[in-house]
Amino acid sequence: MGRSLPNSIDVFVGRRIRLRRAMLEVGEGEMAAALGVPVGEIRKYEKGESRVSARRLERIAEILDVHFSFFFEDAPFSTGGSSETVKRGAGMSGASGFLSKGRRRPIRRVVPGRGFVKL
Repeated sequence: MGRSLPNSIDVFVGRRIRLRRAMLEVGEGEMAAALGVPVGEIRKYEKGESRVSARRLERIAEILDVHFSFFFEDAPFSTGGSSETVKRGAGMSGASGFLSKGRRRPIRRVVPGRGFVKL
């Protein structure tokens, strides 16, 4: 059996996680360490390949210093598959500038209630 397509809301939430992480210039490794998961799991969340539990999403919101509702703003609510809204990248305007590679990131640590703080 082949893999099924990720659910559109999982893809959308994953993109919002990546957007916010990029806005704060937080690396995948930093995020993984703060959550206590392998880097590969962060990648799966951001691609929508792994569903983020409510408890984990709440922790991600705390780390990225946003309310958990941030991850659902302008979300396409559907029952599954890949919706046109997600294919077009709704809610992702301006994200490409934040997702450029090659920038050095300062070392940070997680401070409860404040997210990542530069050291």
